[in-house]
Amino acid sequence: SLSTYHKPLDNTVYHPHNNNMQQLKSAIDFYMPVVKLSHRNTVCRLYRRALRECFNWAECREMFIDEATEVRARFDANKNAGLAESKRLIKEAEEELLYHKHPDPYVNPHMPGGSSFMRNPAVPLEVVYPSGIPDHYKRRQLNIDMSYVKEGQKYADKNFVDFVNKEYWIERGS
Repeated sequence: SLSTYHKPLDNTVYHPHNNNMQQLKSAIDFYMPVVKLSHRNTVCRLYRRALRECFNWAECREMFIDEATEVRARFDANKNAGLAESKRLIKEAEEELLYHKHPDPYVNPHMPGGSSFMRNPAVPLEVVYPSGIPDHYKRRQLNIDMSYVKEGQKYADKNFVDFVNKEYWIERGS
């Protein structure tokens, strides 16, 4: 359960004049799991986030490829840095990513924040088959990220959707 493991979300911009932001922060904090990553995984995730930001800002594929090449060159230039220097570089890179965060990032249309999210949802099977759902029809439940609910789990996993920041968190069932 994630209720015992959570960390504050540090890359969200909060407005002091908005009273609901504290409630939103509390809800986000609950759904943010604490995960201890290796240095390699931290750098890989940072690289992926940097590429995603380049993709968000690029107007065409050629611009994205040029920016991605520059990002890769910056990562390659520092791949042999020592532990203390690499921690400093990671911190600086995360601050730079936060500074260059796109205000309206690209989101796949069917995911939370996308233009087609929950548009034309599937009709309940009870409506399609009013006299009863056939036995041969396999009922599969989906989570909000389109992953299947585990066999034997009664309900979909708990989730929190932040439509403002176009993000979501899922508390996986046990």
